[in-house]
Amino acid sequence: MYFRIIRNDVRQSKLITITTTIFVTVAALLVALATILSINLLGSIDTLLEKSEVAHYLQMHAGDLDEERMKQFVENNENIDRYEDSIFLNVEGSKIQIGDYNFSDSVVDNGLATQNRQLDYLLDLTNQPIKPKPGELYVPISLKKSGIAKIGDKVTIAGRKFKVNGFVRDGEMNSPMTGSKRFLVHQQDFDALVSSGTPEHLIQFRLKDLSKLNDFQSSYEKAGLEMNGPTVTHHLFRLASAISDGMLIAILLLVSLLVVLMTFMCIRFTLLAKIEADYQEIGVMKAIGMQVKEIKKIYVAKYVAISVSGSSLGYIISLPISTKLLENIKLNFGESSNEQLSKLLSIAGVLIVMLVLILYVSLLLNRFKKISAVEAIRFNGTNEKNSNHSCFNIRKIAVLSPNTCLAIIDIINRKKVYLTMLLVFIISSFIMIVPWMAYRTIADDSFIKFIGYSEEVNVITSLYDSPNSLEQEKAIEQVLEKDQEVADYNKVVTKSFTVKEANAEGVLRIELGNHQKFTVDYTTGEAPKTPNDIALSTINAEEYGKKVGDTLTILQNGKEKKLTVCGTYTNAFNGGKTAKASFEDENTEKMWTNIFVQLKPIVAVEKKADLYKKKLPFAKVNSVAAYREQTLGPSTRSIFLAAIGATITAVLITGLITSLFMKLLMTKDKREIATLKALGFTNQDLARQYLARSIVILLIGLFTGTLLTMTIGKELAAVLVSFMGLTSVRFSGNLLIYLGCPLLMILTTILATGAVTKRTGNIEIAENLKD
Repeated sequence: MYFRIIRNDVRQSKLITITTTIFVTVAALLVALATILSINLLGSIDTLLEKSEVAHYLQMHAGDLDEERMKQFVENNENIDRYEDSIFLNVEGSKIQIGDYNFSDSVVDNGLATQNRQLDYLLDLTNQPIKPKPGELYVPISLKKSGIAKIGDKVTIAGRKFKVNGFVRDGEMNSPMTGSKRFLVHQQDFDALVSSGTPEHLIQFRLKDLSKLNDFQSSYEKAGLEMNGPTVTHHLFRLASAISDGMLIAILLLVSLLVVLMTFMCIRFTLLAKIEADYQEIGVMKAIGMQVKEIKKIYVAKYVAISVSGSSLGYIISLPISTKLLENIKLNFGESSNEQLSKLLSIAGVLIVMLVLILYVSLLLNRFKKISAVEAIRFNGTNEKNSNHSCFNIRKIAVLSPNTCLAIIDIINRKKVYLTMLLVFIISSFIMIVPWMAYRTIADDSFIKFIGYSEEVNVITSLYDSPNSLEQEKAIEQVLEKDQEVADYNKVVTKSFTVKEANAEGVLRIELGNHQKFTVDYTTGEAPKTPNDIALSTINAEEYGKKVGDTLTILQNGKEKKLTVCGTYTNAFNGGKTAKASFEDENTEKMWTNIFVQLKPIVAVEKKADLYKKKLPFAKVNSVAAYREQTLGPSTRSIFLAAIGATITAVLITGLITSLFMKLLMTKDKREIATLKALGFTNQDLARQYLARSIVILLIGLFTGTLLTMTIGKELAAVLVSFMGLTSVRFSGNLLIYLGCPLLMILTTILATGAVTKRTGNIEIAENLKD
């Protein structure tokens, strides 16, 4: 019986049935995709980190290593499980040639490495440690993704010939955000090329108790061990690995939650439309003695069928899509140990959505209890009590056409009827604008200020401390002084100081120099002005519990020095843990030096950067634009794809909801439409009235949705970008986003309304005005 009822009902209300099924399908699809991708991403990352046994604590160091002192530290620290000092041989990019591709424009440190013995293993595509033979070269997996390298390619490194024999999964340097990439070679080839590069120590530790990582870091720094380079900890390896794919999944999660919410609204729409269409039949069923629960079963049966079929279809569609999207994750990290779990959890998620939808329908159908059998039989539709009082008067707003005035009056008189449609439009605009706002912010050139660079800076030259670093700094400054195309430059030296606070101790890496030049974006406060000022990165400010105006005590040359926190800023370098100050210090050992260069407006930045690379071979030279593209490019493209997907979803939802709502209104308004026709209104007039209703509600929804995106939306976009390790990023849209997205929704609404309101001509006057 139920099958026959469902079949007949589907035939009579195709639009409602199709729309509801599409919503359930899309909701189930997005929930399944988000679950499968997120669980697999985390599982694949964990598997890679576990198989490669990445360091819990990594200290990069340019310079000599006191092996005896390090050995004593390892023996005396009970928390150390394994220790390894491996060498990263930094080779100038111009000396690396794969086929026709030269790495002279690469902003990362490309270097050679040999397989480690204790930890941090470099893995092949089966996640097994690689054992290269002489003449074989294993290149980073990113070169396979970009198409730069393939197996069998001929490679020349500093004049030595190699053949690409495979690709490296690097648990520590896989991410595009990392500043280094390792090429794996045999020890024999490595030894032959040592003189062609700059060796850098990777001092690595695996701990027995990872929860004591902060204690270990503090003990390492207090021991005065080698620290001439960045420090990276285990959680940063995990975070960096998840950045690109994690951004896409985060947006997918946000959109899926909003679509599920709108699915509930759609169910409410469709149910109201169906009850309106079947009002007399419901009255007849009640009149012949059928109980409310029996009537409910008839309607619930249809929605059970829709929920089951839509959820099943959504899950089935998610499988090939997730397989395609998982290809990139599997290439980067390998198979996930949670693959089966992800499928089970995705099924559970879809089942939860399905069951909640059925429960929601059951609760909505309780309104049958309020239906009077007599009124239902007498009136072909609900006998609504609408307000006849309106603050609008057609004569007072004569600038508007009568059709528009009638539409506005109807909206005011039936606020509750239009509320759900308004909420859907608000959420649709939210779904569309937030991802584009995140994309626009990250893709914009000004975003560089949020990762530690000023917008004014074009080129950066960097030097690690070495016996010749002072002469090299002077050589760089002489080149810049003589260059007529340089507008200005600024030297900043990074040194390490011990923090001496009552409730927190640690080591703070402070960038010393004139920070009034080329200022970065400060979340609070401003750049240091006096020798007693210090600005902290947001992560350091949180770690030490400091805000603008507080004091921070450091040890300088064995004496306490109190500094006042003058500002906080977002930074992506050194794990986000940096500080800026301008006091003088001649005795503390330098870690590295950065010289920031601003070129004159007419200068070709990339050509100038290439020229400096040739003139200053001892320094690391990068253009800011190239650095931004090579590090943030993959994440930016992921957000772009997610924004396109969100736009398609929002447009689809807007079109379906508009069509459904117009059909609902026309079903409810058959008597009113017949009356207006009898008074002389044409079908074209009626179509314009319904279009005016759609546009007015849409405009209110767009205004509210845009307002929300400029407030709550910016916070959500900030959460998305926090997956990149960046906090306190301030987001903004542009005219294209705030006008383009609404115009797209307006066009969709006009087309959907026009398609449905063509049917006003089918409403007969005599049939709908009779009692």
